[in-house]
Amino acid sequence: MRFVRVVALLLFLLAARDVQAASALQNVATEVAKGLTAIPPATVVIAAPAVSDMAGATPARMDELSVRIAGVIAGKLGGTTRAHERALHLSGARAVAGRGGALLFLSVEIARGELRVTADLYPVMSNGWDRIRIPAPPPRAHTYTSVPIDAEVRAFFPSISLEQASVRKSRHEEGDVLAVACGDANGDGGMELVLVSKTRVAVGTLRGGRFVVGKAASWPQLARRLPVPLREPLAGAAFVRAGLVGTGAPRLLVGTTEREAVALDAGLGVRATLPGIPLAVGDVDGCATVNPEASAFEGDVTGCALGGKERPVRLAAPVARFDAVAAGEITSRDGASHVVVAAREPGGKLRLRLDGGEVRTGDVVGAQLAVGDLDLDGASEIVTSGVEADDVLQVLSWTGDGSDPVVRKKIPAPGGVRALTICPPEARGVPALVAVVGPEVWVVR
Repeated sequence: MRFVRVVALLLFLLAARDVQAASALQNVATEVAKGLTAIPPATVVIAAPAVSDMAGATPARMDELSVRIAGVIAGKLGGTTRAHERALHLSGARAVAGRGGALLFLSVEIARGELRVTADLYPVMSNGWDRIRIPAPPPRAHTYTSVPIDAEVRAFFPSISLEQASVRKSRHEEGDVLAVACGDANGDGGMELVLVSKTRVAVGTLRGGRFVVGKAASWPQLARRLPVPLREPLAGAAFVRAGLVGTGAPRLLVGTTEREAVALDAGLGVRATLPGIPLAVGDVDGCATVNPEASAFEGDVTGCALGGKERPVRLAAPVARFDAVAAGEITSRDGASHVVVAAREPGGKLRLRLDGGEVRTGDVVGAQLAVGDLDLDGASEIVTSGVEADDVLQVLSWTGDGSDPVVRKKIPAPGGVRALTICPPEARGVPALVAVVGPEVWVVR
């Protein structure tokens, strides 16, 4: 197998010193608290029964999820705010909150792999005359937030069988692909794929068994050629949060060791050049420094200095020099978040680290890596390519408790694995492993 190494991580992955890992419920609570100001004392937080497009959950479990969300939000708001112990519809919630300071009513939905929460702050009519005059007062404040689901949320649904995952294959015409990433390229809330090849950057979707390109730009249009390219290229692609650097903020970061790395807007216009090969670190940017003499990355992954900002350390790799790196925020079923980092030494050894702790050495693996929680059970999956002549997709599960990674699934990939990434939950609330295998894009779910 030829030696092309890739760094390509999701927007939703996290391994940073300056970014705190948080669960989906914690993130929802933080955003709701930001969106609402001047919460009256003794406000009662009540959530409606959750609704979902995912099969298998009982009404009782959906009510439990709603109550859990109400409790986390009430805890975030603090003070005398309290959560009600049952899920209720709005009419029942008004009656319960009648003697409170206000009613914070939550509508909870799980759709396309996202937890969506709408929060409305209603006044309480404590006076009988007011209740007659205004029986259903409108909300005084409103906010909405959505986050990808994680293991804590997925625990309310039937488990995912990783061993029974299926592969859907689509053809692409991008030639020699070096990196892949997925995210919202144009801000419409949908998921797109970006394929970075030696010749261009293409953004599109999978339809009818094909990778259908929506937008594309050739490398000569985007960036100048570097004076000392590597013999075998390294590449990276990452989606970052819109609004990161103000008006016209880039959504997509791309780079290879043959061209300058660049930050692109939704129309693939260049917004800035980058100091290294990009990867996503949580919902912010990260850049890895290339050592041309070693044909590898070296040192910490830092911020990309978008918008003239300083370059804080985003990620400390488990080894000083590496030719592939991947990281993920893994949320356990009890809501605790952990950061898992995997890196491949130039000699092929896999190095793993949990929460900045002791580095664990694994087997020799291929040059492609991805980290995430594919079955949302709270344990990390490390996906690698193989080292034999006949390539393979290998999925390992690792709890980080001192035990070795366990092989969960192997999928023969005779076309050669060119790039890997893990997409957040979408269809049926299940994450997807995306692999570029020869002239095909594989979605394993």
